[in-house]
Amino acid sequence: MKKGKLINQPISAVIAGMGHGDELVIADAGLPIPTEPRRIDLALTKGIPSFLDTL
Repeated sequence: MKKGKLINQPISAVIAGMGHGDELVIADAGLPIPTEPRRIDLALTKGIPSFLDTL
């Protein structure tokens, strides 16, 4: 169940579709990831929004 005021539709859709055992990772641009996982890039430009602002 999701609660709050999340207004980013792609993130809201991912959270709404999550089930038991699913994982959500919030990371900065330095995290190496394979091409298979679904990714939502929130960056407007380098450092904006900051990692801590995103949390």
